[in-house]
Amino acid sequence: MPKFKIGDRVVVKNMTSIFHTRTQEFVRDQPGIVVDTRPDWVVPEDEAFDRLETGRTEPFYVVSFKQTDLWPRYTGFDIDTLETECAEGWLRALQKDD
Repeated sequence: MPKFKIGDRVVVKNMTSIFHTRTQEFVRDQPGIVVDTRPDWVVPEDEAFDRLETGRTEPFYVVSFKQTDLWPRYTGFDIDTLETECAEGWLRALQKDD
């Protein structure tokens, strides 16, 4: 059962990964909003080693980030966003003190 739903505010964890990950460094520790969900899939760290049959699976989410949060010197519009997919294990709920 997915941990997050559309509209939930989340933060991408800043975890160390010595193997492949699709979680871009520029979204780590950044707040975002879940805008869509994806079905369970093999986590990228296992998929990279061709473990499609035996790898760990978890839900994926499309998360939207304000570009002004990602890049403080961003000169575009305040409403500009970037969307990317994140595996559930890379996300945590946004806390009031974040």
